Amino acid sequence: MHYKLTEEIIALSSCQYWDSAKQEWDFTYAYMSEEFQTCLCGHYPIREICVLRNSVNGNETEVGNCCVNKFLGIESANKIFISIKRIKDDYSKSMSSEVLDYLIEKHAITQFEFDFYADILRKRNLSEKQFALKKKINQKLISFTSYEANSNFNEINKVLRWAENHPSFDKSFVLSLKASCSKNGNLTDKQQQALNKIILNWKIT
Repeated sequence: MHYKLTEEIIALSSCQYWDSAKQEWDFTYAYMSEEFQTCLCGHYPIREICVLRNSVNGNETEVGNCCVNKFLGIESANKIFISIKRIKDDYSKSMSSEVLDYLIEKHAITQFEFDFYADILRKRNLSEKQFALKKKINQKLISFTSYEANSNFNEINKVLRWAENHPSFDKSFVLSLKASCSKNGNLTDKQQQALNKIILNWKIT
């Protein structure tokens, strides 16, 4: 399995030597798949999926969390999945500070929500109002790491990558869709239809 992963990653990389090729890849998103998937290494079944982007050529791929940790040395996603499991079991629990940083970096929560959560992160006794807001932010983590959210991001990023080579295309609306998806965890039906229309009309593949 390690050989297959190495082969697949090298094929998507600029460098053809493993030690250098794996350094080209950065973690971008993590999501929990609704259905079992097959890792790039060939392992099945997996549900903890990491989206990686090559910093040199812009290629993207998805790899199981285990392989990302073990063979690529990327630990960011593991902390996210640990927090997801903890919160799903009990919404009164807290995500880690690293995951909180991830959410604000991706604009999935507001600065106010970040500051609030950082302040109460290790507090046990919360008021009813504080507890309700904490649960709301916890739900944002679950929504942001859902399969649906990742599917939306894939489509949006596809359009934005295409737009890099088509300067006449006004990408402001697509960027607003990305911001909305980051905030809400998914697109509305109307937003999804608008995105699909752009992809169809401009023949974006």
